[in-house]
Amino acid sequence: AVVAVTDGSISAAGADRLTVAVSAAAFNKLAVSLASPQINGTAFTGTNTLTAQDAYGNTVTSFAANTNNVTVTTSLTGAITGLGSGVNNVLNQAGDFSSGVAN
Repeated sequence: AVVAVTDGSISAAGADRLTVAVSAAAFNKLAVSLASPQINGTAFTGTNTLTAQDAYGNTVTSFAANTNNVTVTTSLTGAITGLGSGVNNVLNQAGDFSSGVAN
């Protein structure tokens, strides 16, 4: 995209072009993405992801589970497995998220 600006304090290299770099803001929410439609009463299939995001939906690549523990709970019957250890099924290790995403 080309952004033309007129401002005495902004200088952009090249014929009125301004390069804009977007950086993620602070962690705000977790987004769940399921690989395929899930069936009631059946374990999830495929690689499902949990992504740390800012308020605008950008991935927060610096998110670390060891400083921001994630506890997963449900009111549904059955067990949640594959999310760390302990009765609360926590993601609490630095390597649980890679570039803001846990698979």
